[in-house]
Amino acid sequence: MSAVDRYTALQLAVRLVRHGVKLSIVYSGTGVAREYLRNLYREIHGRSPRGGPLVTSVGTVIKTRPQQAHASLFAALYLRLDGRGLYQAINYTALLDAFEMYLALIPLRKPPLIDINLAWATARDLRSGQADLQHCPACEVGFLVMRAGNIGSTCPLCSLYARV
Repeated sequence: MSAVDRYTALQLAVRLVRHGVKLSIVYSGTGVAREYLRNLYREIHGRSPRGGPLVTSVGTVIKTRPQQAHASLFAALYLRLDGRGLYQAINYTALLDAFEMYLALIPLRKPPLIDINLAWATARDLRSGQADLQHCPACEVGFLVMRAGNIGSTCPLCSLYARV
């Protein structure tokens, strides 16, 4: 690995850690040593990284229509940035850029309904075929459909609008 490649990997690792991405994800996306990542996390956040398992499926975590709508927004942004490449591998730069755009689009007074780790799981599930973006014929918006989970395969925006 060249010096430029190592520098690029470290820059990406710093961006991922700043957003709170689980270190196992950062390691798989950058190849930066785990001990270095733990020290980097402590330096940035002032505490040790949280452990715990990765999300097995987006469909098991997304339980409400608002969460589905937010995940759909992220997925649409990620698709726009990475194009059809998202079906081959996770593009970590596109993942971060799409998540930062998602954060910029939601109201600041409310906490986001998805975090960066759920955004990564969404990108992973899109790549593996466990999730897909479908087009709503009624409102003409793309929405996330998950193979596993309790949320139906209907448009979350139309569903939320019908409640108002």
